[in-house]
Amino acid sequence: MANVTPGYTFTGTTDPITFTKLNLVGQPTVTIGSNEVTTSMIASGNTYTSPTLAGGTTITQATPLYETYSTVNFSGTIALGFTATDGNTRRIACTSNTASTINAATPPRAGYVLRISFTTDGTAGNVITFGTNFKSTGTYTLSTASKYYSIVFVSDGTYLIEFSRTAAVG
Repeated sequence: MANVTPGYTFTGTTDPITFTKLNLVGQPTVTIGSNEVTTSMIASGNTYTSPTLAGGTTITQATPLYETYSTVNFSGTIALGFTATDGNTRRIACTSNTASTINAATPPRAGYVLRISFTTDGTAGNVITFGTNFKSTGTYTLSTASKYYSIVFVSDGTYLIEFSRTAAVG
């Protein structure tokens, strides 16, 4: 049986009904037991508001969510950020037989997939080390000139954990 709080028990047909007795001034709290609700009591055809992103894009069921891509400059130390404009696929063009360390000061949310695609120039021999907040199988040696290499990480919210890497492609 549903309970209404605050409630009032009417005492018969001569008891006058007032706003106070009906609690029309305040909002009553109704408590219903889980065994008192059936699927026929639940409204169907509910309409939910679609969220609007900064910039005015409204997300609906039909909105495709594209993965994005950005280019990262190659240097001795590369610090990765994780904003909406950075995307989850990064291209790094490696140059001049150079070593580099990639860091991520703040790891992305759990479940985030980071793909890094490297290209080598005519000299190759680049050695990539993964530093802050990465868990990898070790350095990634890009030893063949003018090729592509790829590595994938999945975040657990604390670390970017290596999922896979390729040998030279292309």
